[in-house]
Amino acid sequence: MLTAAVIHLRAVRPGILTEATGPQVHGFWFQHWRSVNPTVADRLHEESAIRPFTLSPLMGLPRPQGGRIRISPGTPAWIRVATLERELSIRLREQWLPRLPDRILIGDLEWQVLGFSTASEDHPWAGEISLQELTERHLLSPRAPYRWTLRLASPTAFRMEGTHLPFPLPDRLVSSWLRRWRAFGTVPIPEDLVGRARAGLAVSEYHLRTVAVRDGRRVLIGCQGTVVLRAVNLTLWERLAIDLLVAYAFWCGSGHYTTQGMGMTRPLNRMEAFHPKSPGEKRPGSTIPPASSSTAPDSS
Repeated sequence: MLTAAVIHLRAVRPGILTEATGPQVHGFWFQHWRSVNPTVADRLHEESAIRPFTLSPLMGLPRPQGGRIRISPGTPAWIRVATLERELSIRLREQWLPRLPDRILIGDLEWQVLGFSTASEDHPWAGEISLQELTERHLLSPRAPYRWTLRLASPTAFRMEGTHLPFPLPDRLVSSWLRRWRAFGTVPIPEDLVGRARAGLAVSEYHLRTVAVRDGRRVLIGCQGTVVLRAVNLTLWERLAIDLLVAYAFWCGSGHYTTQGMGMTRPLNRMEAFHPKSPGEKRPGSTIPPASSSTAPDSS
């Protein structure tokens, strides 16, 4: 089960935000787990490889001015938590969300918790689906998209040769999604899909800006905005597999530091396009199915 929950907040007092809030959301995530289920908190903290959750920074805030965001009493905001495995999703629904405190501290400011949403009908960044249903929607289709549009809603960057790449190269995107899918997904997807994406998937359009993510002395540069990917030399099965990973990105995010607010990703179906079926193109014999994710207008 994949779960994305949005927690609705309202500022209690005025203040100024000058640093990234993703790490502080990360701190609250663990602090609250320690209060509701210390065993889960310890397990999540001890996992050193790919963690089964992603988190947002504070979202829905006023635009920064000179690198500072001024918060007034009553300013609305929200944070998002997403879980990638069934057991953690169950614990999230049964323990973590129902026992949210009335007020929390994020960004050194106090926020009133107004409630939470887990359905896409209630918020475009919320949503739940089983891995089986997601897979069946995306990998058993008789046709596959040639084009995908992604909204990168928080700064996104990728590890590359010992440095940080603040641009969503297609193979870097696919690699980041596939690592998480191979850890938590249900149907095997070959690792060589990354190489095929490098050769057969292109960026056809983008509207991105670079954003500095400041956390104490550490400064990372990420990109934020919209990117369009287009298949130029991929088989039907490869496009179906990428379509599945694009949908999965709604929960798993893109790039690195997704557990600290970076890489929030949402597919935008309004830009997807299908080509007519090519002669001789056959449905693959695998059990991989096709899935789609929330397409409601962005509210961040």
